[in-house]
Amino acid sequence: MHKKLKWTFRMALGSFTLLMIALLINYFREPLLGIKEGYAPHNFSFNFLFFLPAILTSLGLAIAVVGRTIKHWKKWGDLNRKLLFFGLSSPVILLVAFQIIRILTIE
Repeated sequence: MHKKLKWTFRMALGSFTLLMIALLINYFREPLLGIKEGYAPHNFSFNFLFFLPAILTSLGLAIAVVGRTIKHWKKWGDLNRKLLFFGLSSPVILLVAFQIIRILTIE
């Protein structure tokens, strides 16, 4: 059981780290990669080849962490650890949910 806790923590930390790296590179993409805002071919390729896979991988890890935490809720007694798992994996879930709501409410 100790292995499952370590693995779940690594997945949660990996999800959070990957999200932060993707967002930082996206924010500083012009100085880092020379991709100017508003230039469609470079922005599309950057988003399609880097940003989207990073966010989807982070989302997959976050969903796996939440699923494992809920599955083993009674076995894992430490509430602080469970809250840490949810805290590390919730930013990407909230980001994707916000983006989906934003897309669906565009008039």
